[in-house]
Amino acid sequence: MWLTHRFSLTSLVAFFLSGVLIASNTQASDTLLRPALMSDKVTQSLLLDITSAGDRLVAVGERGHIIFRDPDQQWQQAQVPVIAHLTAVDFPTPQLGFAVGHEGIILRSEDAGESWELVHHELVVGPRRAQEKIPDAEAALEEAEEVGDLMDIEMLEMELDDLYFLAEADEVPPLLDIHFISSEQGFALGGYNLFLVTEDGGETWTSRKEALPNPEELHNNAIARDATGRLFIAGERGSIYRSEDQGLSWEDISPGYQGSLFSIFATRDGLLVTTGLRGNIFISRDGGETWMQPDNQAEQTLNGGLLMEDGQLLIIGQNGEYLIGNSDRLVHQTLPGRFSLQAVASQQGEIFAVGRGGVHRLPLLLPAASR
Repeated sequence: MWLTHRFSLTSLVAFFLSGVLIASNTQASDTLLRPALMSDKVTQSLLLDITSAGDRLVAVGERGHIIFRDPDQQWQQAQVPVIAHLTAVDFPTPQLGFAVGHEGIILRSEDAGESWELVHHELVVGPRRAQEKIPDAEAALEEAEEVGDLMDIEMLEMELDDLYFLAEADEVPPLLDIHFISSEQGFALGGYNLFLVTEDGGETWTSRKEALPNPEELHNNAIARDATGRLFIAGERGSIYRSEDQGLSWEDISPGYQGSLFSIFATRDGLLVTTGLRGNIFISRDGGETWMQPDNQAEQTLNGGLLMEDGQLLIIGQNGEYLIGNSDRLVHQTLPGRFSLQAVASQQGEIFAVGRGGVHRLPLLLPAASR
């Protein structure tokens, strides 16, 4: 899951030095090592991702907040050793989980999300490379403004904001997503082609950015795996990469879209779904060989989704927008309060979305789209 439009990439991108092995014993900042504060309003705070840990749900968000919920129980706050914002969470087993966030941190839990330990932190920011890219980005934005292309203007403004931030940054931007294919092997990714791999359960992480067909070092925003074991990464400028050998090699299967993609997920019935700016959704039925766009009325950035128990797709986004339907047509709905939604998960027939305002239970009787 990737943070979107826009807690701005200006607070979300990361840079990594190729080929460097990063262990978990680097000296962290005093701020990073402050534990997250316990709060009775944590379920109303900004939450950025949610996932299942067996029957339990676990969500992560700002200021190091992690909460968990068992079926038919209240949400509880976990003990977390850092106060940094957390952007994504994944559980390869019901007990073993990992979360990533600002400062390049990676956390690990071995008790289904009730307590966490810091296993990785401190990447290296690359302000000089950002400074080199600013003139070309400014020229491209000026040209887009002259032509009046609103999509290009929005995309280039976001890119330029990122570069300005990186050029002057004195802090480490975050990791953006994490996914494990076993209890030992996992992938963490982020801005400027950041791509880390662990093969020892998160003890050490190695850069594998050279394995991705990403010479422009575009942001890697989200990662997913389908039922066949293939891996997919979605990111900036419509980039999508596929691996059929557990992440050793990757190929470009981008759909030809130039806007950023912020989520990607696979369904149990064989669909591959990716979402992005201005309501754009791309769906593949053949593992990314071909792509189609379903009919929908969304205008906001779309951040993620899932396949519900009744076989319908649910896709969530900014300003409370969510879509329900099938791969051909999705019907537009709006959450009361219009809270922006970042991620969604299901638990025993209930659907929980997280974002601004914390946890939101979406209506159980969701309107069915035309089948």
